[in-house]
Amino acid sequence: MIMAKLNAFLLALASWALLPGAAPAQLTNGYPFVPQTRLEAFETNTGSVVLKTTTQMGLISANGGALAVRCRQITDSGSGRTEYGLVFILGEGSAVEDILLLDYDEIDSLLNAIDVFLNIDWSITSMNSFDASYTSKGGLRISAYSLRRSGVIEFSVRSLRSTHPPLPLFRDQVSQVRQFIAQGKTKLDSLRK
Repeated sequence: MIMAKLNAFLLALASWALLPGAAPAQLTNGYPFVPQTRLEAFETNTGSVVLKTTTQMGLISANGGALAVRCRQITDSGSGRTEYGLVFILGEGSAVEDILLLDYDEIDSLLNAIDVFLNIDWSITSMNSFDASYTSKGGLRISAYSLRRSGVIEFSVRSLRSTHPPLPLFRDQVSQVRQFIAQGKTKLDSLRK
């Protein structure tokens, strides 16, 4: 009887040793990067030189944070493929928190959304509060909202890919962001010709 239990224990121990080992937490908790934009897709290119060029369109400082808008052109030297778009960099203090990419074909819809936000007022609803937002494929979210009917309409920009808080903006700052985006589109249009 004791010998049978010892043999069963040794068999179980030997079987346990054959099981795959535990994977490190960083391998089991992570998800592979899945590009949401064509600009992001260049990050997965291997075996060729990828050239990224940028031009800063503008920077807005607000409430201890900052938003930079840049034009971007990316070219894969192996395939010759080129993509264009905008880069939005959100930061707090001097630290970069989020880098969000916007493909060229999303620029017009973002400009239209900002136009809606700049003209938004309480005539849109008889309810006591509202939250209007635009979200890009790359996770850039711009919002206009108010919590009380008698309150001021507020604006913010954030990344949906992080837990960082939104960067609050005033209406005139949203107008500046729109101007940077429009200038960026003009610059990209000249590159695409």
